[in-house]
Amino acid sequence: MNIPSKIQHLSSFEIEKLCHLLECDQQELVEFEKRALQIADETEYTYDAMMKILQKGHNLREAIFIAMIIGRKEGYLQAEADMEEEIKEKLYQAFRGNRNK
Repeated sequence: MNIPSKIQHLSSFEIEKLCHLLECDQQELVEFEKRALQIADETEYTYDAMMKILQKGHNLREAIFIAMIIGRKEGYLQAEADMEEEIKEKLYQAFRGNRNK
């Protein structure tokens, strides 16, 4: 699953604030996001993702930012799965309702 970049949707002021907080430039910010999405794709469990982040030698601010991106991606995927399951259940119930009439 390819989730679009969230950084591209930030205002220049928000990007500037993040860069100041993380002590990086915009290109590094984009790289943090790419690494986060790559780590999220490579790992199944949050613990494994956190270990990979720490093993790559990021400072604490970078690690927190990358972990936040991974958390958002995991939340997005879970919400997508939940919605799909709910739609399937509603379709099944509608089908069953039509058969009983």
